[in-house]
Amino acid sequence: MSSSSDVRRVLRRLKTSERRTRLQYRERSALSFVTDTDVIPKLLLDTTVYIDELQGKLPRDVELLLRSPYLWHSSVTEAELSALAGLLNPVHPDTAQALHQVFATIERRPSHRIVTPDREIWREAGILAGMLARLQQYGKAEQRKVFNDALIFLSAAKSGLTVLTRNISDFDLLSQLEPHGKVLFYAA
Repeated sequence: MSSSSDVRRVLRRLKTSERRTRLQYRERSALSFVTDTDVIPKLLLDTTVYIDELQGKLPRDVELLLRSPYLWHSSVTEAELSALAGLLNPVHPDTAQALHQVFATIERRPSHRIVTPDREIWREAGILAGMLARLQQYGKAEQRKVFNDALIFLSAAKSGLTVLTRNISDFDLLSQLEPHGKVLFYAA
């Protein structure tokens, strides 16, 4: 199948031409939270999980979930975490230790448990993020951020995984546009 027919198929499935109104956030009771689940699915960790873990802010129930043998990681979260090496002030006294912790976290991730978006996912994430940016009237910074979230979300969906995140705002909207993806939320 050609790339142009793949794009047309995605556009039809997402109904991009029919969607014209801003999305509304759903009530928390309509979302799946860690505290509400009895069955632990195969999880793909969002960057928020790593950040909360590094800062010692993970809720106890999420810490317990991270002991599951069914955890998967994303090359996208690795890139987001690695960006700190360029973002943090190199002369700040805490930078070296922070980067040491970040890269130790990345290196602990088993290579056979890393999901990397393929060409199809990159293309679909571009469409999904663009549509969300248009509907929600996002600025450039929000557009880039939601693109990474779309890559994680769609990679998880394609691999049969559920995204674990505290990023309710972006992942609620992404799952409204693409309901076949699964997300499990937690509150900080």
